[in-house]
This record gives sequence, C-alpha cells and structure tokens, in this order.
Amino acid sequence: MSIECIKDGGRLTVLFSGDIDEYACRTLRGEIDGSIDASAPSEVIFDLKKVSFVDSTGLGLILGRYKKLSRTGGVLRLKDVPPAVDRVLRAAGVYTVVEKVK
Repeated sequence: MSIECIKDGGRLTVLFSGDIDEYACRTLRGEIDGSIDASAPSEVIFDLKKVSFVDSTGLGLILGRYKKLSRTGGVLRLKDVPPAVDRVLRAAGVYTVVEKVK
C-alpha cells in the first residue's frame, strides 16, 4: 500500500494504491493525519481507484478521518471507488456519513 497526498488550495487529495488493511493502516493513519494537520484542508478526497481490498481496519481508517475532519468543519469524500470496495463500504454503511463522488 502506498499513498500520495496532493494539496491544492483548501483541498487535500489522497491517492491510494493497494490494499487498505490492518497491515497498511499501521503507517497510513499517521501519514494521512500528518498531512491533514500540516495543511488544515476544508476538504479531503480519498481517491480509491487503485484500491483492490478494504478490511474492517480500513473502514476504521476512513471513519476516523471523517470524525477528525468533522471536528474542524472539514469534509471527507470518497472518489473513484472500485466495485469490490464499493460493496464493502455500502454494506458497512459508510455512505451514510461519507459522500461518494465521481
């Protein structure tokens, strides 16, 4: 798993590549939070087009970043979600709190 964080004005886009699982989340959480803390974005986009798998730890990573941003008035959006990942996110109810965009 790797990520690339791109800051553009008040938006931070996080490009994911690989599986968002327990192993990956050990480092991802700190990297993403560091980028959020450094740039204080009003919007964070998680671009998931290159993600093939998300487990419960990955769901926690997404929802934790949603909560972190909500406390400061920011928003989290999920972009380009692959069908297999979409099924997991939908079943877990993630879209009831985090918007999916195209």
